[in-house]
Amino acid sequence: MRRENKLFLKYAGPSITGMLIAGSFSIVDTLFIGQGTGKNGLAAVSLTWPLIMLFGAAGELIGSGAAVLISQFRGSGEMDKAQSVFGNMLTLNILMAAVLFGIFYPSLEPLLKLFGAQEELLPTALSYAKIMTCGAVICMLMESFIAIIRNDGRPMLSMFLLVVGLIGNIVLDYLFILHFHWGAPGAAYATVISQGISALLGTGYFLSSGTSLKYSWNTLKLKGPQTRAILLTGIPVFGNMLSVIAMLFMHNLQALRYGAVDGLAAYTLVAALESLGSLLMTGLAMGIQPLTAYMHGAGQYKRQNRMGNRAYKWALILGIIMMLFSFAFRSSMPEWGGLSGNAAKMAAHGVLLSSTAFLLLGVIRVAGFYYQSTGSIGKASLLIYGDSFFALPLCLFILPEWFGMDGIWLAMPVSRVILFLLLCYLWFGNCRGKTVHAGNLRK
Repeated sequence: MRRENKLFLKYAGPSITGMLIAGSFSIVDTLFIGQGTGKNGLAAVSLTWPLIMLFGAAGELIGSGAAVLISQFRGSGEMDKAQSVFGNMLTLNILMAAVLFGIFYPSLEPLLKLFGAQEELLPTALSYAKIMTCGAVICMLMESFIAIIRNDGRPMLSMFLLVVGLIGNIVLDYLFILHFHWGAPGAAYATVISQGISALLGTGYFLSSGTSLKYSWNTLKLKGPQTRAILLTGIPVFGNMLSVIAMLFMHNLQALRYGAVDGLAAYTLVAALESLGSLLMTGLAMGIQPLTAYMHGAGQYKRQNRMGNRAYKWALILGIIMMLFSFAFRSSMPEWGGLSGNAAKMAAHGVLLSSTAFLLLGVIRVAGFYYQSTGSIGKASLLIYGDSFFALPLCLFILPEWFGMDGIWLAMPVSRVILFLLLCYLWFGNCRGKTVHAGNLRK
């Protein structure tokens, strides 16, 4: 048990810290853009986030799928298959980035209008989105490299890459936005360049003697079984990112509808906090993923369940901490983001109501990743896609009809309750009587 505790801390600690740092990218951009451009700049950039995050989701789809498979193949002693998955991951990223660029770049303006960009917001949103779309391949490679390095037994190194990227982003945001006054495009340049630095460091790691995973022409050639396995295994994580994207897209539309530009600017600040909490919980879930995937591949099912239980308990603890933090600083946060007047009041009230979602967010997130790592892709997808396409839309389009803007803030907490009830069914209903199941809280 003591060894398992050490393993948990070794992987979960750096992963949580790393994802917390990753979440700080959106916080940093929000604060600098708010200070440099005010509520209109914040609102315009917020409209682009659902599209921009799709690139990161594609990188997570490929990178997390490959990372889980590599851990499983190592657990079963099949290193040749692990090498093949690694090479196919690189090729898939480049091809996927090219496809996404070809689809989205020519249609950015109509897409942003569809997302709700009005005349006063469209020019800023368009300039930001063009730069971020051109840097999509960099974002995707960074996400994939970090996932693979974490599962390669180097969680501290994966965290270091994120730290380097965050520090670079802060320095460049300050220079480009506050010093050179480039506004939202400056924030986009800062993000792409800082992600590029992290991606280059990740590339260097796989050229070093510190890993057995190497580039080779043979493994770069796509193979049908490996490609299908990567994409299938990564579907739950992709769905997890889609959940965040759907949350942003639908919240943006409803915030504009019920609160105009002030409402959207206020939601931008709340969304940055929600994204930070979501990534924090994702870090916990991804931290135990290589361990449970390895244990599953090695047939160590009792250890696998115990590891899952640790993650559930820590998810609840972190959720309480995030909620209390939000309560304590809700009045100060709008000023940090450059908001004032009505927009600031709306943001503070939104933080108060929406932060209760943190209580259950982590437990649901851990369950999705746990199911993925143990081969229960259907159950993982049910939790994740049930959020994106059922629970959250239901709450976002019904609650505001009754409560106005308060309904928008309450959509996240209420949708978490719905998903938790679904998870309880998987724990205590659907899985009753099975010997090996999802590490539920009864154990």
